[in-house]
Formats: sequence, C-alpha cells, structure tokens
Amino acid sequence: MSVFHLRGSDEQRHLAGTDRSWGESWYHDFAASDGSYGGWLRLGLYPNLGVAWYWAAIVRPGQPLVLISDAAAPCPAGDGPLTVRTDRYVTTWECTEPLMAWRIHGQGRARTYENPADVFDPDHPGDGDVELQYDLEWRGAAVIFPYQMTTRYEQAAWVQGTVGIGGEHIDVYSPGQRDHSWGNRVWSFPWMWTAGHLPGNRWFHGVRVLVPGSADFQTGFLVEPDRDLAPVESLDVAYDVDGADLLTGAELRIADLRVRVTPELHAPVMIQSPDGVASRFPRSLCRFETPGGDVGRGWVEFNFPVGANRLTDTRVP
Repeated sequence: MSVFHLRGSDEQRHLAGTDRSWGESWYHDFAASDGSYGGWLRLGLYPNLGVAWYWAAIVRPGQPLVLISDAAAPCPAGDGPLTVRTDRYVTTWECTEPLMAWRIHGQGRARTYENPADVFDPDHPGDGDVELQYDLEWRGAAVIFPYQMTTRYEQAAWVQGTVGIGGEHIDVYSPGQRDHSWGNRVWSFPWMWTAGHLPGNRWFHGVRVLVPGSADFQTGFLVEPDRDLAPVESLDVAYDVDGADLLTGAELRIADLRVRVTPELHAPVMIQSPDGVASRFPRSLCRFETPGGDVGRGWVEFNFPVGANRLTDTRVP
C-alpha cells in the first residue's frame, strides 16, 4: 500500500511543511529512440525559502549541451500558475489532464557547454549563450506508478512538441518520463535513477540508493505491450564513471530485465542544497541494449554528494 492515496489534485501544488528544506518538484524528460535528440526539465519549489530551482537541458550528437540552470529564481505564489519569470527566461508548467498529460512551454537565454563536465566548475562561464524555446506535451503511455515509501509518483509518457535552439528547429516525438514529488528534500546521500523505452512498446523505471551497507530503498516498474504496469522491488547496477563523475558504462538489472547501458550524451548540473550539501548531479541520455539485441533509449541519473562514500556495484554483498 502506498503512503498516500493518489488523486488528480495531487498533480498540483501541496501545502508546504514547516521544514525550511521542504520542497516540491516536477521532472520531465524525453529521448529520441535513435538518440538524435533528448532533454530534461525540472521545476523545484522551496516555498519556505521563497526560491525555485529551474533546469532545462537539451542534448544532440555533435552539439554542445544547452542548459538553463537557476537555483535562485522567485518561487511562484501558491495560488497562481506554475510560472517562473526572470530577466533571462520564462517557463510555464500546466497539467492539462490530471494523471495523464502535462504541457511545458518557455523560452530564454541558455548557456552552451562544449564539455559538459565544465558545468561542475562554478567559475566556468560557458561557451556562449543561445536562445532556447520549447513547447512540449507529456501524455501518459501507462498508468501512474506511486511510490510506497515517499510522496512521489512516476509515469512513462509519449512526448510531442517543438524545441528551438538558435535558428534550429526540432520536432519532438519520442518516449519520455515524468515524475512529481513533495516533502523534505535530502541531497546528502548517493542514488541512481533511470527510465527508458525499448522496442515493442516496453518501458522501464528504477531507482535505488547507493549507500554502502544499505539496500533499504529500491523500486521501479516494468510495462509490457498490453500496458499492464508491474511494480518491481529489486534493482542492481554496476557502473563506471570518468574523472568528472560522468557515466562511462553500466550493467543494469530491474527485476528480470537486464540491459547494458552506454551513455551517449551528458547533461549534468551542480547542486548546492539549502542544507549546505554540494552534489554533482550527472544525467546522461543512454543507449540500452538487452541480451537479445533490442536497443532503446532513455536517461540515467546519479546523485553524488561531494565527499560521500557510494557503491559502484550493488551486486557485491
């Protein structure tokens, strides 16, 4: 049984708790099945601090990372729309059909990074600015998956719309994922998260903590062509990263699904959380290949708090 009874109204904002680090966030991502483009967006609200975090990242082969990263935007009023506006950008997030569809649109000046690892250097100015516009809809491809241990839910989705980068126009139609969560935010422990799509209209999602000696939190789902969603309670990963903590490869098991993970495009951000934790947050658009040769795409995310010990192979006792 989940810790809350999911309702359509849960798509919207919730009454903030009393902790200063209480937060609420919406994540949305997309990845073309051939790896030709992808992106992810996150809107995170800290109402007790009066700030919002906003990230928008677009990746394409042979092109620099395009990124808007702002951890000091004004938090929208609780009774108003989910719109954040600064002198550099504006973004609006709207649930158009509860438990099924969201539209996100916006525009503004984004920074580019020829080397995505430079994002982790607070003194790096980027490699030039570019105008970014997007108008995208996430529509559920399966039922929503509510977590059991926290107020959070995820949904596999088809994503459709447009992205503009400078003078380039991208027509988006691809698999994707979205999630929504709320509660006291903790960035001080390492974790791994993933979601992807495979041929035959198969979807998967998994998350687990990477704290040595702990396997308390691991969950996810598998979706087969008939759209039945099967919750899973086991996820194992063995991964390698480079000197900048960007993923170089992994072996992943979610229940009985096994895939080889090859990162193709990186879109990291650097986090400085309200509780004083600095964390590298590498996200990568990845190629997933099953033992049978099926190939799909999706995203892999890690949270690597600076100085924290972390597992690199959860298969080892």
